Amino acid sequence: MGLDGSVFLPGAERLASTHRLLLVDLPGNGRSPAPESWSYAAFARAVEGLARDRGLEDWTLLGHSFGGFVAMQHLVDFPGSASRLIASCTDADEEPPAGTPEDPFDGLPEDVASAVRAAFEREAGVTTAEEARQVWLDQVPFFAPTAERQAAVRAMLADVVYRPESMGADDDGELHALEALAATDIPVLAIGAERDRSIPPTAARRIVETAPRGELLMIDGAGHFPFAEDPEAYWGGVGEWLART
Repeated sequence: MGLDGSVFLPGAERLASTHRLLLVDLPGNGRSPAPESWSYAAFARAVEGLARDRGLEDWTLLGHSFGGFVAMQHLVDFPGSASRLIASCTDADEEPPAGTPEDPFDGLPEDVASAVRAAFEREAGVTTAEEARQVWLDQVPFFAPTAERQAAVRAMLADVVYRPESMGADDDGELHALEALAATDIPVLAIGAERDRSIPPTAARRIVETAPRGELLMIDGAGHFPFAEDPEAYWGGVGEWLART
């Protein structure tokens, strides 16, 4: 929440030779105007409106992190619109899957955990783009597992457009997409990583187990940084999956 589509660059450009890419700022995020309401359903309607306005056919909806929740709601509200669904670092239901850790900060050094907790608590009170940027930077140790990756993520966030009102917004409504996932006949790719704290890998596995044509892309440490919250880690796998589907 609060970031613009540039967080997908430069990695998304790897697909530009074979696919048309739209890096969309959700309403109230990045450079987009404020939404009609801060709800999954309103964001999903905006995505569908964009698809219709652009006349998209045989298109893939990729939702990353918070965008993944929106993509799941889009599946619920507009089944059959997108031809493929990719959900990275996200879940399909408000009720966490079995095996989800109770404390997402478990494993962080005590001093780091304390600072990161404080950054998350500050989210709701940010009023300027600079405050929003600082909150994101202070949260980076939660998402990135190594000091080297933290430096890379901070560099990635350097030129992002921040919308503080998005970070402090409460989502209106709950997400319950498992039934829609079970009923869909489109290919679904769920992306996760064993070391991600924000959305544990149990969530990605539940998506795959529920969707009849579900497939799992697990960032498991085969590369240097097993960190699915960073899109740079998964574009190669996404390209291979799209080529098969």
